[in-house]
Amino acid sequence: MLKRIVLFVILIPLLTFSQEASTENDSIPPTTENSFIEKHHQQLNINFEVSNERTNYFVPFEEGQASVKSNLSIRYAFVFSYKFLSIRLGFRPPVSDEEKQNKGDSKSFRLRVKLLFDKWSHQFEYNRNEGYYIGNSSDFSFNTENENFHTQFPNLATNEFQGISLYKFNDNFSLRAVESQTEIQIKSVGTFMPGFIYKYYNIKGTEEVKIAPSETIYRENYNEVYGIDFTANAGYYYTFVFHKYLFAHAYVNPGLGIDFYNSTSYTLNGSDINNGNDLFYVLNTGASIGYNGKKIFAGAAYDYTYASEKFHSKGVQIQPSKDQFHVYIGYRFRAPKQVRKPVEKIEEIVPILKEDENKN
Repeated sequence: MLKRIVLFVILIPLLTFSQEASTENDSIPPTTENSFIEKHHQQLNINFEVSNERTNYFVPFEEGQASVKSNLSIRYAFVFSYKFLSIRLGFRPPVSDEEKQNKGDSKSFRLRVKLLFDKWSHQFEYNRNEGYYIGNSSDFSFNTENENFHTQFPNLATNEFQGISLYKFNDNFSLRAVESQTEIQIKSVGTFMPGFIYKYYNIKGTEEVKIAPSETIYRENYNEVYGIDFTANAGYYYTFVFHKYLFAHAYVNPGLGIDFYNSTSYTLNGSDINNGNDLFYVLNTGASIGYNGKKIFAGAAYDYTYASEKFHSKGVQIQPSKDQFHVYIGYRFRAPKQVRKPVEKIEEIVPILKEDENKN
């Protein structure tokens, strides 16, 4: 299914090239004061996105480390972008009864909001998942007659709140063209873009373990963890523009961070609280290709993250490396007054938002 979607997205430029010729006279003319950027801030963008994004952790388990995963291999999302605001609402496809039995029934909620300005961009995201299975179940002593069954933490719940802020130095580079498609990059250009990431997380619910389809045990020793980490990044982003609206984008963004955590270990004799911190480095890279026309836009992107933070017996480690692939297709049109009026009200309350939109 995903391969078919990728093929469809790649063919979008060919399928829509003729349509673009008939939509040159848009009811809202784009702003092109900057010869590198064509602005479509007065239009509402809606796009549909498919990704393989999911949350992974390492947690202490049976004198070892368990790689726990949510039973969410594919995610869908709708993204709504207008002016400086972009909102992403994700949802998960249903899984079969066999998948639920072998890997558990994961529940998920995710909300992402982006505030994109001429110089600054800010992203805020809340992600909650409940119900995980152990990807490396064969490393532990539990055996079942069903070789497809994975040991599960049905009540394991994780909450994450993350913020990302970036500052671009080159005014000719459009981050909106890549992040929200409310602008079109007309000429190839790159920029140095430093920033910082901050995250709060908590993880609990590992005391109950499902070791067989009809057998559950309760652990005598388990951990609950919460923490805050901060990362400073300094990266370079570049967009290549080809014939008319075809583009390719790539970036590399290394950083250095520190994780402050609090781990509570529960035993039959009580609980023990351990506070600590870890220094780590992180490397974020990615590339995308797409078509960003006056009405229709589509593309495919791949992002890879590696972090050096090590697993320790009293804590929990977010997956040190993560790769993510997603495809999207969208359409832009004149924003209805139900969208324009609330945003205009926000601009009246916070005038700098409107001023930033009109700056070049």
